[in-house]
Amino acid sequence: MISTLRDLIDLALKLFALGLFIDVILSWLAPPPLRRLQQALDRFYEPFLNPIRRCVRPFRVFPNAPQAVDLSPLILLLLIWWLVHPFLMWVFS
Repeated sequence: MISTLRDLIDLALKLFALGLFIDVILSWLAPPPLRRLQQALDRFYEPFLNPIRRCVRPFRVFPNAPQAVDLSPLILLLLIWWLVHPFLMWVFS
C-alpha cells in the first residue's frame, strides 16, 4: 500500500510540474484558443508563485526591455524536485 501511495505522490508532483511548465510556455505563446486554459492555469499556480515573487521580484534584463523576467516558476520547480520530492519519497519509502 505504501508503494502505491508513493507512486501516487510521485505522479501528482510530476503532473504539477508539467502543468507549471505548460503554464509558462502558454504565458509566452498563448494563441487565442488557449488563452482560457492559460488563465485557468495562472489562477491555479498563483498561490504557489506569489510567495516566491515577494522574495525574488521579476527583473528586466535590459533597462528598456518591454517585459521583465520572472524566475519564480523555475525556483518553484527546483524546490519541488530538490526538496519536496526527495523528502516525500523518503517519508513514504
